Amino acid sequence: MEAHRSVERFEQSHRAHGELDTPSFARQAALIVAVMAALLALATFLSNEAIKEVITGETHRADTSSRLESNQLKIDVASGDATMLRVLADGPHDEAAAAVKARAHEARIDKELLPADHALTEEMHHDEEHVDHYNSKHLLFELAEVGLEVGIVLATVSIIAHRRWLLGAGTAVGIIGAILLVIGALAV
Repeated sequence: MEAHRSVERFEQSHRAHGELDTPSFARQAALIVAVMAALLALATFLSNEAIKEVITGETHRADTSSRLESNQLKIDVASGDATMLRVLADGPHDEAAAAVKARAHEARIDKELLPADHALTEEMHHDEEHVDHYNSKHLLFELAEVGLEVGIVLATVSIIAHRRWLLGAGTAVGIIGAILLVIGALAV
């Protein structure tokens, strides 16, 4: 009975001084693990957002590619129509009318279809750059996740093994993960 009261007094005195039942090393490790876990959650969220941008960009690029192919087909048809009008014209009167229609097809190619072709090509290049950028960001976030996960594991094992060097190694790996997270977030 006396031993039980002694334990209670010991616990009460620690609580009175604002201390928890865990030793300071374990509290430090737990705090480091908690910070790394919060950063890991952020890295995971940003990684998911980056991959969504990649998927959206690839979809947009595929759509633009389809519109470009359609526009190129229109150019080929209009060019073929102009050639056919000239070749199939019968007699001087038909040749003059065919030449006017052929020039109208060629003007449409020059004024509408070729500028659209160039704009679509530029849009595809922009989409490719966008996708490449977010692929790079995604890789940085993934590496940050790995660093933070390894840091969490090492810091957690340090509590169990009571090895301060494991906490230091876990913290170092976690810091590398945090740096990769910041680099990925700041990449423009």
